[in-house]
Amino acid sequence: MLAASDIPAAPVLAVMGLGVLVALGGHVVRSRGAVALGLVLVFLATAGMIVGGFAAFHQDSTDPRTQCPYEGVPC
Repeated sequence: MLAASDIPAAPVLAVMGLGVLVALGGHVVRSRGAVALGLVLVFLATAGMIVGGFAAFHQDSTDPRTQCPYEGVPC
């Protein structure tokens, strides 16, 4: 699998925030190119979050449903 689960969430959130700021700035100065670039950054960050979450889900080999949260209580 890709090493997407090794990437921390902060850079993905930073790209998303940058995309929002670029899109808002593009609206202020009425630049369609800047708005489009901002939207592309937001969608790329969203795709990165989905890929990272999918990779992290499939990398975890333990099933949390088999673990009983309470000691001595049958699950």
